[in-house]
Amino acid sequence: MLPMNTAWPWSSRACATSGIDPADGLDMIPLSRTLASIFVLTFLCMAAPAGADVVQAGSDVQAAIDSANPGDTIIVEAVEAGSFEVNRPMTIQGQGRAMLSAVIQKPAIKILSDDVTIQGFVISGVGKESASKFNYYMQNPAAASMASLDDPNSAIVVKGNGVSIKNCSIFGSQVGIYAENVRGLSVQNSSMDSCDTGIYVQESRGILVSGCQMVRCRKYGLDVEASFDININNNSIVNNSNGGILLKESEDAIISGNHLSQNTFGLSLWNTSHSEVRGNFADHNYYGILVTADSNYNKITDNVAEDNSRSEILTGFGIGISLQENSSHNLLARNRASGNFNGMELSRGCQYNAVFDNNASDNKHGIRLNENRNNLLFGNNFFRNDINAYENVSLNIWNTTFGNYYSDYRGRDLDGDGIGDDPYALPGPESRSFDSLPLISPFIEGSSDYSAIMDAVKKYARYPPAEISLPTTVVSDGVVVISRKAASSPPKWSEGSSFDASAPPFQKEIDL
Repeated sequence: MLPMNTAWPWSSRACATSGIDPADGLDMIPLSRTLASIFVLTFLCMAAPAGADVVQAGSDVQAAIDSANPGDTIIVEAVEAGSFEVNRPMTIQGQGRAMLSAVIQKPAIKILSDDVTIQGFVISGVGKESASKFNYYMQNPAAASMASLDDPNSAIVVKGNGVSIKNCSIFGSQVGIYAENVRGLSVQNSSMDSCDTGIYVQESRGILVSGCQMVRCRKYGLDVEASFDININNNSIVNNSNGGILLKESEDAIISGNHLSQNTFGLSLWNTSHSEVRGNFADHNYYGILVTADSNYNKITDNVAEDNSRSEILTGFGIGISLQENSSHNLLARNRASGNFNGMELSRGCQYNAVFDNNASDNKHGIRLNENRNNLLFGNNFFRNDINAYENVSLNIWNTTFGNYYSDYRGRDLDGDGIGDDPYALPGPESRSFDSLPLISPFIEGSSDYSAIMDAVKKYARYPPAEISLPTTVVSDGVVVISRKAASSPPKWSEGSSFDASAPPFQKEIDL
């Protein structure tokens, strides 16, 4: 019988030794042991890239990286290790409580390569301290010549694409994880505690932040700016002094299943569009969910905003879900707001938003609309609020073929069709609106055809724009100049508009 050959067809350096003596014949090895050996070797070789090694590293991780090959895995035992830079694709895994420390302008980990995985490290960061940073660069002019002098002190700096950070704990850093102009960054099951900003991402694409904790940060738990294709899910973002999650000037984000608590604002979309905010729970924030500064074409659905108030900011004041500052063409649907000062609000220049199938209960105001127009509200339930619905300096549409349910409605329904015979007047110092078709019983037939709901806005929005949004055109020295009026507070609606504000806007049908 021929001797067994150790040059396995699938072999690599990590898998080149079978543990079987080539002098032994197969008839001397039990079949079960042979099959088991083949299975284990096959599994290991499929799990590791060809040519990959597993390297044990001591406190000098950098030396292990410098001697490793692309694709290797470096294991760092539970020691106080030195900082390191990763300049080739590999996995670096801390075991036990492998600990690292950052120093002024030198992160604990700097990732310069694509396709790097970092996991299992406990990192002590460095906070914002301008004097020490200035002294560092004065004493290290060579470092200053190669650095952006406004770079924050960071625990982990990511410069490569396809980077994954897992099961890491970061404490006390100016920025926990800093990434700029990268593609494919994943941060999972990690914690950022007592940082200025837990995670800061700028000008990047393909971002995943999942299963993380961001707590006690002085600015933001998570700050994502000028980025695209973002997935933020199932994180706990608690007790951050300014904001929990900030998405600024970004697009194509999905923010889902997060717990946002005890922040100034739990989540803010700031000039962020074409995104979805769904299934989040926001409590004890000043703003639970804030959509502001021209944030357009977003879907805000199936969120819970409960007991949002911050007594240290203003006693008893807190907003569940807020659209502000010209944020338009958004959908608010199937959300629940309770125990807030304002359950929901639309304020200052918001237009063409759809507010459908939301429940607002036990708030000071169920919903408050201020200084905006052409928003469509129908199929909502307003229970036991001090003021169920409130409108000021606005012109909005409060029903389609049916309106909303108000627990304080006292009108009649003589024909028994479930729609009140008497309109519901929207209270407010300058309110001119009515719900012409108020519901007698709570609305329970919510549709998920969100396209049809947004189409209804186009059908029913009929008021002319405010004077502030009308452009003026003049010719100066042969040049056509188009301009708009500067914003005022509040914006003024045209008094000469040819429409009847009391006419019920229900001439067209919508099938939902």
